Amino acid sequence: MNKKTKILLTIFYSHSYIFIFSLLTITTLCSVDPKFEACQPKTCGNNQSISYPFYIDGIQEPFCGYPGFALSCGNNGFPILNLSNTSYFVDQILYDNQTLRVSNTMFSRSSNNKGCLPLTQNLTLPNNNQFVLVPNQKGVILFFGCNLLLGPTWMQEHRIGCYEENETSSVVALYKDDKNVSFVSGNCKGGVVDLMVENGDGDEKGNIEEVLRKGFLLNWTASDCSLCRNTGGRCGFDSDMYIFRCYCTDRVHAWKCDTLPG
Repeated sequence: MNKKTKILLTIFYSHSYIFIFSLLTITTLCSVDPKFEACQPKTCGNNQSISYPFYIDGIQEPFCGYPGFALSCGNNGFPILNLSNTSYFVDQILYDNQTLRVSNTMFSRSSNNKGCLPLTQNLTLPNNNQFVLVPNQKGVILFFGCNLLLGPTWMQEHRIGCYEENETSSVVALYKDDKNVSFVSGNCKGGVVDLMVENGDGDEKGNIEEVLRKGFLLNWTASDCSLCRNTGGRCGFDSDMYIFRCYCTDRVHAWKCDTLPG
């Protein structure tokens, strides 16, 4: 083998090594941790982005959210949160201050049956304080099975629909501090339900129905995601170890994405 051939072979092998090394480097850089990819924010179709601590059951993996924060997608495109066996539309999620606006699904115009309301349950929040009411909101009482023909005319102004179990009777809504609560309670025989609304302003003309549809505010408590999110990660939770995790493009870290062990 002459000198020229040796030089050509040396150049060939050198370029081959460089090519293989570059290919391996590109492959490594393009390999993204599967949990990071799995926890990409999703929507139910209403442009409300769903991410930690929430996750959409059946669309996102449970490890993308915090235990107890599962949502489902309603037919109208809104995410739904189940609290004590009652469904609430999640109308808005404010991640920065850990607040969400929810509304009982039975007050949706699209879900009502001919304007009739089923007997729902009192607003009940989990005992673990994952969700708590935002202060300075107002209580509402729903009275079911009211016969407005036998009551004073002002009761008609507080009617929000008919009663699903007896469509000839009505559902009347009053704020808890209304002076007529005791009177209405004695004239409605279908049940009484306690609810909450964000505020009760301007109900002189029966706007309480719209206030109920608007819903109320909740604060939530879960492991803080900000450090992970601010370093390019996606937050999640390991239910087996019951510990917060930060999913990064390279691998799973404890709290944030960096080049050091998590």
